[in-house]
Amino acid sequence: MENNYIKEFQEMKAVRREKKRINKRSVTGEEVIFIFEKILEGWKTIRIYNTIIQTNLASKISKKMVETISTGNCKVYSNELSKEKYSYYLELREKVYAYHSHKSTTHNYNYAEPE
Repeated sequence: MENNYIKEFQEMKAVRREKKRINKRSVTGEEVIFIFEKILEGWKTIRIYNTIIQTNLASKISKKMVETISTGNCKVYSNELSKEKYSYYLELREKVYAYHSHKSTTHNYNYAEPE
């Protein structure tokens, strides 16, 4: 009896947390996928932001949000997208992480040697 109550409470808590995070993010799953696609194509974040604003005037996205999402740091929940789109999102997210980890390890810093 008590065990069922705990499980039910944890499920309700997870759903509440998910809704809260979706509302706080204020960016749709489709916009997140668009940002990931354009980052992998090599677009700059300001170009992505301008494109989103021009195509969807009702979007609540900010330049800072685009920068944050472009690093792969944005969670989209499975109930926001269809199964196909959600699996595509997960695939893109892994590619974005790999893109940024590869980018950060291949920086070529040319520091002048002290004489």
